[in-house]
Amino acid sequence: SSAIKQSILDKLMVEVEANLGTAMTYTLFEYAKDNKELFMENQPVNTVTSVSNSIAIGTPDVPANKKKDKKEQLSKTQKRKLADKTDHKGELPRGWNWVDVIK
Repeated sequence: SSAIKQSILDKLMVEVEANLGTAMTYTLFEYAKDNKELFMENQPVNTVTSVSNSIAIGTPDVPANKKKDKKEQLSKTQKRKLADKTDHKGELPRGWNWVDVIK
């Protein structure tokens, strides 16, 4: 709520005035982390309840539209080119993108 935001800003402004003239970004973040319970003490708790009106007849709840993500299929030549570029772990060799300055 806006009242909670304003109270947090007021408490942080008090901390700002205490640290005026110094580098205080890290100090303010640490102050906020250490006092988060103090900041949120007046925050209303919203509980969400959901009511399900379904009847189970012995079949498990499985979504009908659930599709698996397919991996991109590489052709044989694409796999061969990839294997030629990389080592046995699938990583590019050290220095693959270095520029030859001497040339």
